Order: sequence, then C-alpha cells, then structure tokens
Amino acid sequence: MTPHEATLLIYNLALLPVIFFSVLFIILTLLNLAMDRASHQKRKLKDHPFITVQVPSFNDPVAIRCLKACLRFNYPKDRYEIMVLDDSTNERVAARLSRFAAKHGLKYIHRENRRGYKPGALQEAMGLVKGEIITIFDADFIPRPDFLERIAHPFEDPRVAIVQARQGFLNAEKNLISRFASYLLIVHHTILMPINNRLNTVFFCGTAGAIRKSAIEEVGGWNTESITEDSDLSVRILAKGYKTVYLPFETPSEVPITIESFIKQQMRWCFGSIRVFADHKRTILSRRGLTLGQRLMITFMTLGNLVAPAVILMTVAGFAGWFTGGDLRLFGLSDLLTFVLKFVYTAGFLVMGFVALYKRKSIAEFPRLLLATFSISLILVFANTVAVYKAVFRKERPLFGSVKNSWVCTPKTGNEKFR
Repeated sequence: MTPHEATLLIYNLALLPVIFFSVLFIILTLLNLAMDRASHQKRKLKDHPFITVQVPSFNDPVAIRCLKACLRFNYPKDRYEIMVLDDSTNERVAARLSRFAAKHGLKYIHRENRRGYKPGALQEAMGLVKGEIITIFDADFIPRPDFLERIAHPFEDPRVAIVQARQGFLNAEKNLISRFASYLLIVHHTILMPINNRLNTVFFCGTAGAIRKSAIEEVGGWNTESITEDSDLSVRILAKGYKTVYLPFETPSEVPITIESFIKQQMRWCFGSIRVFADHKRTILSRRGLTLGQRLMITFMTLGNLVAPAVILMTVAGFAGWFTGGDLRLFGLSDLLTFVLKFVYTAGFLVMGFVALYKRKSIAEFPRLLLATFSISLILVFANTVAVYKAVFRKERPLFGSVKNSWVCTPKTGNEKFR
C-alpha cells in the first residue's frame, strides 16, 4: 500500500463517523421542525411552593448583580429564600458579598476548603435548604422578575423533578469567540432542548433551572467528584422515572470572550459528559424505566463529542493526501463535485445552526457562524480530542495541569464592573 493509499484509507475511515454525526444533526433538526411548538401559557399558580434560590460564587463580585435581580422576584416574599454559596478566596469579594447578604437578610455560606468545588458547595448547603424546590443561578445570570412564578408551574405535577429555562446572552457580540460560544448554546437550547422536552430527557444545565429537593436526596445528592455535576444528577434523576420540563423563556447571562476561557469551558464539558456516560453506562443502556428514545438521547448528549478525534483524523489525513498523491494537476471539475458532495455530507452542524438562528430571528449571524466554524471550531476539535483522550484513558489524572478535579471557573466579564 502506497503512502497515498494509506492516507486515503484513513481519511475515508475517519469520514464515516463524521458523516454519521452530520446526518444525525440533520435528522434532529428535521425532528425539531416537525414538532408542534409547545405552549407555555402564563397562568396563576394554584399554590406557591417554598423555593430556595442558590447563587454559587467564586471570587465573583458580579454575583451582587444576580442577587439584586433575585430580590426583585414577583414571587411572595415569604415563599422563597436566597442563599449565597460563596467559596471566594479573595477576602475583599467575600466581605462584600457577606455585607450585601446581611443587609438584605440573605443566607450567606462561606467555605474555607472549596472541597468538591461547586457541587461540593451545593451538597454542603443541602442541610440548610428550606425549599421544596431549589433554583440555581451562576453568578453572571440576571433572572427576570417572573422567573420563580414561571419555573414553579410544572412542579404542580409531583412527577416533575427538573425544570430548565433557556439561556440568553449579555455579551455575545463582544467578538467572534463570544459569538461562537453563544451559537453553540443557541443550537443546544433551540434545537436539542425542545426534542429533549418531548422525549423527557431534559438535562439540568447547572443554572437558570430548578430541581425538586426530594429528588436530589433520593438519588444520593450532588456528585462532588464530577466536573459536570448537572448532567450527572440529571441522568440519575431520569433513571428514577421522574419527568423533566424545558421552558423556552430566557435568562440573560455571559459567555466566554477569550479563546482560553472558551476552550477550557468546552473541554470541561466534553470530559465531564463522557465521564457521566462511563460512570452510568449500565443505567443508561439497561436500566428498566428508561425508554429507547431516552437511552438514545442520553447517549448522544453525553457522547456527542466523540466525533472530535474523527474530525482531526479526517483533516490531517486529508491534508496528507495532497502531499502524498504525487498528482499536482489543477483542481478539476470532478474534484470540485467530490468536494461539494463531501461538504454536503458533513455540513449537519451548519444546517442545525442555520435553523437555530432562523428560529431566533438572528439569521444575519449566519456568515459569522460560517467563519467561526472554519476557524475557532478547528481549535475546539483539537482541544476536545485531548479531553476525549483524557476522559477515556486518563480519567484519574486532572484535565488541566495539576488542578484538582479539573474544576476551572469561567471568568466573568461583569466582575470588572463590580470590583
């Protein structure tokens, strides 16, 4: 076998999973378009369950902005409490959050050890939670006044354990990185989440959502060893037969604006999701009570990033083929047709992105999505390939250097305004 034949074989083998995922993206997009739009009419609650609002923070003075928004909820004041779960190592930030909490009668919990990081803080606070429902906001989120009123509705059904709202964006237009970060989340929330809602596989996203306290306790609490504790908890709750609900109203938040913060965020999600599948594979694949649709969707949600190594292999083999072919003739018509055909086969993400932007009335963003897909996404697939390798073969080692548990908080630009 010549070097050119070898690279061609590798290229075609790597192309197969890429085409598989691309076609899957198109199928999911068509399913989304075929579904009737869910109706979430505003109506009065029959009762107002007591809700505990938790705002985890790590050196995030911007959490004050979130807390101020929480104080403006139009929910009965005697039917919710606010907890500040502060793991700050910056004494000035901790003191500021403590003073704000004291002034407004909020519960302030400060840990010295940061054991288990965010899930550790959530787990340690469980004993102090008064609410039947727990709502969580990352420090950069700004919930609407009617958030609690709307998020509480589905919990009138005692079988509902998770209710997730849509993520909006405060800084998506900062640069191409922030735009691409928002595009990925737009696809997730606009295309995939409605399908998850239909299949009863809505994952809690770690923020801007709510969980029934008793369901958390029933499945053993937060997993402090997981770096995607939200997905880990979601799988365990779904396996118990609970219902999950997605509500398409937005809560503004921030997305990463630097390539380092974006890549680290995506690598953490990639690594953590694969570990969720590995840790619960028997439950996902054979647990009684899960439907076939749930099994397939949970598998896709946790293992979708496995396509990253195939993309890298396909790209490297494709370039190598140009140098090993020995045929330097001009790019002919047949070559062009082959290129176009392969592009169509592998353009599933772009189709999904186009439809998501169209549904969000942001179709003018599509050229930027194209640019980001052929630039930033190439860096991302290299990074996620590393994350996949570590999740499969080096799971006991930290994802990032010597950082215990590989927990790296995404920097929040709003912190600069609150220093």
